[in-house]
Amino acid sequence: PSRLRKTRKLRGHVSHGHGCVSKHRKHPGGRGHAGGMRPHRVNFDKYQPGYFRKAGVRHYHIKRNQGFCPTVILNKLWTLVSEQSQEKAAKNKT
Repeated sequence: PSRLRKTRKLRGHVSHGHGCVSKHRKHPGGRGHAGGMRPHRVNFDKYQPGYFRKAGVRHYHIKRNQGFCPTVILNKLWTLVSEQSQEKAAKNKT
């Protein structure tokens, strides 16, 4: 409820808890990820290591799953075939 909020207590106090030197201005540190190279470098290095700089070799036209080759266990191969097909295969052995 609004009667319990801090702003009620701060009525009559000029700077409203934001100090008189630095003041409460719009975005003093910049918005979002701004300042990662200078003012916020410590935070970036600490919590997001590797955010800047390049590493590794670039592969230009990468085709994923090219080497995809699912394995089949030969012992269980006939479990994938219906019983009718198994009977037909047994008759047509050449």
